[in-house]
Amino acid sequence: MSTPLTTRQREDLFVKLASRQEGATAPDVYQAAVQLGDNMTPEGYQNLARRLSHRGVLIADHSKSPIIYRLGQSVDGQWLDEEELASMISEEYPILALPIWRESERQVRDVPEDLWSILRLKLAQEPARNLFERAIVSYCEDFRSALGLLAEAEMNHADAREIARLREDTRNELLILQGLLRFGLGISSEAVSLPGSIEDAISTLISKHADIKANKMPHPVEYDSAQLRQELSACIPDEPFIVLENTPIDTPPEPPLIAAVDGSTRSGVMSYVGEETDFYVGHAPMISINTSIGEVNRRIRQGTESHPVFLRLPEKPEDIQQRDNKYTVMAKLYYPDLSDAEYMHSLWNAMDVLEAKATLRMLSLWSTSQLGTEVPPADVVFRDGTVVPQDRDFSHYRERSRYGEIVRDMVSTNWDIVKKCMLDEQTVGGVVKSAQLRVFGPVLNWYVSALAARREAGPLEAWPLTAMNMLSDQMIITRLLTAQRTQSDPWTRTCLVLRPFHATTNFAKRHSVKETPQQKIDRMRDGEIAADARGEFVENLGFWKSQFRGASDPYVQMLSNVWYANCFIATVPRLDFERFLPRIEFIVPAQTLGNSGESVQQAPKHLDRVWRALRETGFEVSAEHSMFRDRSTIEVLPRLVARVHDTVKVWARELLTRVDEYLAALISQHIGGKRARGIRVRPFTKQEFKLLHESLVNERTRLGGMPATGSLTQ
Repeated sequence: MSTPLTTRQREDLFVKLASRQEGATAPDVYQAAVQLGDNMTPEGYQNLARRLSHRGVLIADHSKSPIIYRLGQSVDGQWLDEEELASMISEEYPILALPIWRESERQVRDVPEDLWSILRLKLAQEPARNLFERAIVSYCEDFRSALGLLAEAEMNHADAREIARLREDTRNELLILQGLLRFGLGISSEAVSLPGSIEDAISTLISKHADIKANKMPHPVEYDSAQLRQELSACIPDEPFIVLENTPIDTPPEPPLIAAVDGSTRSGVMSYVGEETDFYVGHAPMISINTSIGEVNRRIRQGTESHPVFLRLPEKPEDIQQRDNKYTVMAKLYYPDLSDAEYMHSLWNAMDVLEAKATLRMLSLWSTSQLGTEVPPADVVFRDGTVVPQDRDFSHYRERSRYGEIVRDMVSTNWDIVKKCMLDEQTVGGVVKSAQLRVFGPVLNWYVSALAARREAGPLEAWPLTAMNMLSDQMIITRLLTAQRTQSDPWTRTCLVLRPFHATTNFAKRHSVKETPQQKIDRMRDGEIAADARGEFVENLGFWKSQFRGASDPYVQMLSNVWYANCFIATVPRLDFERFLPRIEFIVPAQTLGNSGESVQQAPKHLDRVWRALRETGFEVSAEHSMFRDRSTIEVLPRLVARVHDTVKVWARELLTRVDEYLAALISQHIGGKRARGIRVRPFTKQEFKLLHESLVNERTRLGGMPATGSLTQ
């Protein structure tokens, strides 16, 4: 009785035969596998060959028919084990990711400094747009092959563990493509079509195999090279992947006015000073105090002393009652219509609104609170964090709850910021310390894998693509840009990558040029208004009739006219492995519809302002401790951003103390002659954090359609 081979055994067989001087074809390997008792089809071995070629294990000679494959990267058993382990990473058992992640870190750490320098110089000769296109096509072909292997394994009723490995490997490939194409670049489904899920794709492939009529159905993964090339021309300027900035920037007669903005929040439970019992202990924070700071690169001279120039939101505790500062104090009792999870998201959104309002103030004429000194609008404003609105889901934007109110305020304020960048020739940038996008990394890893396969990466013999794709852009790009750098070296950056606003929203996965997000919103509005006319209940009807402004609505305007450009810039000498470059991003006001190329035409002038501002302020190393980390991290930040980050923490502590006094005074007015012992907002206890966590988990489980706690059912 024949015994089917495992994926690992098939890979080993292909590598063994391809390592011969004459190489091997997929039919050769198929015949050898049949003699060993394997039952995979010839098409399956074609898919396996394409997958190994994508990873650089094999090199395909397309000049011959059938294609001849020869050994590419110098692989050994350990390397293949790493790839197999990577394919076993499961959502149900994420701890399996730890060994491969640690191994990936080790491999990146062990790459010699001079090899990074070689790669940097090679990438400085590679046109970015073309490199992205080639990498995307290779990932698409690899994903198609992975789906084919999985579908065949399921039709052949392969071992359950083998199917599970293939399924997780295929799911990881889909996540890479979604992150790169949909969220990183905003590429449409006409350029590259992707399935909504692995299950949908496999169902389609099995149907095509079983039913002749179904063969007319399109493959779950298709790409149109011409359309892809056209859309990439709006996302990536005509420049190399690595840009060596050797040309000095002329210093203007008047240095630019630069501002930095950061926010802070303090959450806890309101209690009497000296009392063990609190007013209220709930699953969500009783009270949160939010604040935001904006500071410029100027000082006010008063006599012989000079003082920094900054604004605060709010300026004093009494100002928390003003409408402009309505999100300064957040308490669950103000939002009885929100669940615990919605309220937690509202806290983050409220903080983002305050930062956006401070940014808008810095882009306008304003006066200092103490001396009344008039401060002109800033030329460039840097935010500590992303410039993308915290919440941009349209379903949240149209909610009639207080949650929706905050989201609408956020989007409206961000649109006002964009108009400043568009009409007043100002620039707003963000310094992202923890970049989640994987855009540069997958392209770089594919390129290095191909170099290693062709022996064109110096002494580098192997680059495990699947393993390296687990690492963040920050980790890999930091090593690439800073290796062997000295203080006197010119600044170096990656190419610019632009993504439209819709790529940051819930429209990203199904973006289509045939029906744009704006058209989908119009169809949604018309459908719900028609449903109301038929007498059906429409939950958000009031939004359409009283708040939505059609083509003039801020959300629609953001969809039509906003891009976000980002890159990594090396400005400092070599960084150790635990220190990372931030991702620099900035707003580019330009049309998103059509392919006019306005985005890449407008981006350079904003990049030039960002470049001048960074040179003016300089960089410094900042130590930061997060509640989610067990130790402090070292970050490289623009000096002004680091300064405002420290300032806002000081002001947040001071504001919290003054709010305590303010609350005590208010309560004293309502208890007559009795004297309040004082009010304070104390931190959460461990038990309260546990209750909050359990509440959020139960709600997430409920929304997923599962029982919140374990129970037996018949």
